[in-house]
Amino acid sequence: MSNTISYLPPPRAPSAPPVAAPRVVDVFLKYLKAEGVRFVFGIPGGLLHPFFEAIEGDDDISLIVSKHEEGAAFMADGYARVGRRLSVCAGTSGPGATNLLTGVACAFADGVPLLVVSGQAASHALGKGAAQETTREDIDIVAMFRPITKYSAMVTSPSAMAHHLRRALRLALTGRPGPVHLNVPVDIWDKPLVEEWFDPQTYRPETTTFDRAAVTRAAELLLAAKRPVILVGSGVEIAGAREHLRTLVEMFPARVATSPRAKGVFPENHPLSLGVLGVAGHRAARDTIMGSDVDVLFTVGASLNETTTMNWNPKLLPSRGLIQLDIDADRIGRNYPVDVPLVGDAQSILVELVYHTHRKLREGVKPESTWADAPPLPRWHSRYEDPAGRTSDNVPVHPARWRVDLQEVLPENAIVFSDIGGHMLFNLHHLSIGERQRFVINLGFGSMGHGTLAPIGAALAEPSRPVFAIIGDGCFTMNGMDLLTAAESDVPVIWIVENNNMHGITWHCSKILSKGTPMRAAKYRRPLEVAAIARAMGLSSWVVDSPGQIQGAVTEALRRGGPAVIEVRVDGSVCPPLGDRAKSLAGFIES
Repeated sequence: MSNTISYLPPPRAPSAPPVAAPRVVDVFLKYLKAEGVRFVFGIPGGLLHPFFEAIEGDDDISLIVSKHEEGAAFMADGYARVGRRLSVCAGTSGPGATNLLTGVACAFADGVPLLVVSGQAASHALGKGAAQETTREDIDIVAMFRPITKYSAMVTSPSAMAHHLRRALRLALTGRPGPVHLNVPVDIWDKPLVEEWFDPQTYRPETTTFDRAAVTRAAELLLAAKRPVILVGSGVEIAGAREHLRTLVEMFPARVATSPRAKGVFPENHPLSLGVLGVAGHRAARDTIMGSDVDVLFTVGASLNETTTMNWNPKLLPSRGLIQLDIDADRIGRNYPVDVPLVGDAQSILVELVYHTHRKLREGVKPESTWADAPPLPRWHSRYEDPAGRTSDNVPVHPARWRVDLQEVLPENAIVFSDIGGHMLFNLHHLSIGERQRFVINLGFGSMGHGTLAPIGAALAEPSRPVFAIIGDGCFTMNGMDLLTAAESDVPVIWIVENNNMHGITWHCSKILSKGTPMRAAKYRRPLEVAAIARAMGLSSWVVDSPGQIQGAVTEALRRGGPAVIEVRVDGSVCPPLGDRAKSLAGFIES
């Protein structure tokens, strides 16, 4: 028997599985989630498959599959506008990417922050003519997006991804917001990427700086004004400055008009509201601002474009001083000479203006505004053109009448979208938007379809608020198939489709410009059954063909929840409140 002791090594502990390096797509999604992204809108396709596959496997981000990439861009736009945060849309290479262009152009024109992701052929195949390749050697998709984004680039390697992404996010979300575009070769998404993490606050600054001396001058000028007027643009909504604006208005007091895009940003039922200035606007706004009484005009977040200024009417200039606030210095003084320029974020500057004005009041300075002694502004039916139409019992329904009926049941916190067309002019003129309501329209680019599909994104951004879309039958036929997206995802939007069986603004404008002979092609040859089409897509639907019916349809649609369509059959012979500028808005040249 051997006395040799055998020493055996201890049992080896099971080795831990190697930790896989994060992939490019993992880093990409981590940045999106840090920016609060919870939805991506798009249509999956081969050259963007790894991106869409990663989203579908991520519990924190939901993929909303549209029926057309233009619809995906519109939905993302609606989400970003209403939620006031970054939104993402995506399309594969070739036509998937080009189909996004119109929706992205809408976002660019109105300053909406979108991240647009497009697919690309594999990096090793670039320049060889691969299927749906969209490089400089073939069809340059990066160049196509460049004029309608703040940044458009191709990511050519895994190590470059985070740099491009951070730069894109910084540009999308700072200064005047806007869309950005990244084009990514399909093979890059799954490659490993070890990246030093940057929190959002470390790569994009807050744009809250301003000229304090200019703010002081503006406060003094407003306090000394006899007839101050504030013209509100959509920049106030983008900055989240509604309450600060109202506080400032009531301190003087000043009377307030809005641009068409900013309709309702200052409540239209407020005693100081002049309503909308510009296309389909209100007489009180036009007569006050274009009259001789206004000595100081303060424009806040308004670009003073054609649709607001009625072809840059020189009468808009006040007798004493023009104050213009905009986050983009290039927009200040672009169309009118400015006495006090205020460059910066509307909320930050309005807060400072309120502070300076309060300080002057505490020092004993009294506002010289005489609006409190002026006659009250016209209200209810007397405020509008064609007051008889608002009470008409005619059948088919007068377009103004059903909007009056809608006011009775429109929830006090409703978000109301308008699409582009003749119905838009009735919406701008005959709807009154209250304090907690919101009105949304894409008048910067003016694309039909946006007001039809952006509400789907808006309802996802604000699920606690009822979302309405007032659109025309032309908009419904152009983009209505994407109502299927709302049906599939049970997104509770109520579409009110004004059906006059024609492209109304085209018909009426052509009648004016052709000396009484309208364009026959603008009318449909067969009646369009909007409610029946909607019902076939799985939406609840109703037909309104008499005054007093829409109240019940809206009440029932709200009770049921889910997506719904209310078809309102109107008298197409009633001309919308066109005004001179609506002619050019419809694409016509004045004779």
